[in-house]
Amino acid sequence: MSSHDLCALSWSLEGWRPFSWMLGKSMETGGVLTADLGPYPVQWPGTVQKALREVGVLPDWQVGVNSRLCEWVEHRHWLAETTIPAGWVSPGSPVVLAAESLDYSGWILVDCVRVARFECAALLPQRIDLSGALGDGLAHRLGIVFEEPPREQGQIGFTSASRHFKPRYNYSWDWCPRLVPIGVWGRLELLTDDSAEVCVRRVETAYDHERKSGSVTVSFTGSVEVDSWQVRVLDGDSEIGCTEAFGAQSKVTVNQMEVEAWWPNGLGEAKTYTVEITAFVEERRVFRETRRVGFREIAWRACEGAPADAEPWICIVNGTPVFLQGVNWTPLKTNYQDVSTADYEKRIRLYKDMGCTLLRVWGGAMLESETFYELCDEAGLLVWQEFPLSSSGVENTPPDATLVLDAMEAIARSYVRRRAHHPSLLLWCGGNELYYGVSEVHPPCQHPIDREHPCIALLERIISEEDPGRRFVSASPSGPVDYALVTNYGQEIHHDVHGPWGQGREPDLDKWREYWKEDDALLRSEVGMPGAMDAVLITKYAGGMDCWPPEGEFWMHTAAWWTQWGASVKAVVAGLEGEAALRAYVEYTQGIQAEAYALAARTCKARFPRCGGFLLWMGHDCHPCPANNSIIDVEGNPKPAWEALRKAFCG
Repeated sequence: MSSHDLCALSWSLEGWRPFSWMLGKSMETGGVLTADLGPYPVQWPGTVQKALREVGVLPDWQVGVNSRLCEWVEHRHWLAETTIPAGWVSPGSPVVLAAESLDYSGWILVDCVRVARFECAALLPQRIDLSGALGDGLAHRLGIVFEEPPREQGQIGFTSASRHFKPRYNYSWDWCPRLVPIGVWGRLELLTDDSAEVCVRRVETAYDHERKSGSVTVSFTGSVEVDSWQVRVLDGDSEIGCTEAFGAQSKVTVNQMEVEAWWPNGLGEAKTYTVEITAFVEERRVFRETRRVGFREIAWRACEGAPADAEPWICIVNGTPVFLQGVNWTPLKTNYQDVSTADYEKRIRLYKDMGCTLLRVWGGAMLESETFYELCDEAGLLVWQEFPLSSSGVENTPPDATLVLDAMEAIARSYVRRRAHHPSLLLWCGGNELYYGVSEVHPPCQHPIDREHPCIALLERIISEEDPGRRFVSASPSGPVDYALVTNYGQEIHHDVHGPWGQGREPDLDKWREYWKEDDALLRSEVGMPGAMDAVLITKYAGGMDCWPPEGEFWMHTAAWWTQWGASVKAVVAGLEGEAALRAYVEYTQGIQAEAYALAARTCKARFPRCGGFLLWMGHDCHPCPANNSIIDVEGNPKPAWEALRKAFCG
């Protein structure tokens, strides 16, 4: 494959009033309008916001309530430009702009002329043919214009009104403010030969753990007349299997290789292999791609004593039952395009060391990155990946309009084709907390969505077509009810449930212990208890704002739901003031969080195989949150609850 990394070039950034650039940057009109802002340097992958922060146009949105001073960025068009050097493209060669994510929509310019439009590109990769504009081999000015992000809902609203599927958490949630990022995520390349027309649709593995035998099947799409394909399977530098196929092929399989199993964290080595895929036309290589794979056999069985209509929640990996213990994974930053490999490595190492076996990638965000999946492959961490649907508080039913379902179908197929080869990927899920409404049979609990809903039925069909060997779950939670009430224990209605998430402003460990005594849930995929961030960081990120007592503007900016400040908590800090009071408050709430999480985790794990797993809400912060359910703060520092859970998971 001949490709050029556009991220390696120098780019400039300008901010324009919407559509003004069409005159000010137009060769046809000779316009004289100028940008409102810039030019500034910008680096891809990354965000417009980060570029503006680095030149001092934006304040640090992590400090105080500064995020409010950044919301104007959404109301501009942002033009990024670079020069394609002469000679990058051979005259007459096809030229394709390949982007993993252009967030969210806009236009491509060549020499100030609009040549292409991109849309819904936060979640869908783009392949844009620029042969007519760049195919002469000369130097050209390449521009990307990002228009205003779409109007999308934050945490509160109507799920059925979802239309754009840009990550919703960016529009504000109970643990982060509004910061709607604009920019490039992942690879940005020019493909400059016939490889631009060849795509790998899917890489599948099969494994027989008793015979220790594995196979790899590669499916292709593309319009090039390929003369031959070669698929090699490598263990490091050593080839363990190879197949060649000639003529038009849609699928190539390497069979019956002796391989080692991939195991979840704590059960064995997370062994991976490399699949190398090459296409030739007239003995000329026109395409080469590699994918990381692993060989493991996944089965599911019912929890012991589960009702007949319950989904199976005991996960069997290579013949061994595995308790699914871990955390809900949310993005590492509000500006997720700016997350570094080191950021991923630090958190995933902490979860591995904590003894996690499963990370649930929550539906209010996006498909996690290839970097994330590769690190989970290496760490032996299973991944529960949700599609981009989440609850909205007022109404929580997925959309069902035809045009919206068409968009969701394209997104879902893309998700699967990009990530299904990873051994860490355990299952696909329709989304987070999707409900028909209050249950008529078990009020006040919600009635979780099921496979009968048109959107969920569509997603299930896509998985059956694109990734038939992997499990699909309608949503989380699932089953008769969303939440386990003590008064409903023993009625066999608690399948996969969410909650509890602490007890409001008055934590009470005695009530917490009572709640868990008779627990009968088959799976606990969200359990939360708040605990404050360290006092030093609270002071640091308050940025001079009042941070004591925990009830002012700084606290309410991101922690209004999770700040514990009732009578019992106030009694703990009675007689203390200022920094001493804050330190005492932090120590107390962190202690409550650690004890509560450990008790719940131990209780669920002790019930295995009557209970299949326990996931806490949530793992880490993406924004400085003075109080939250997280066990790792925004800088990657574990709270005491991390150590308490490590002992519960590993003990």
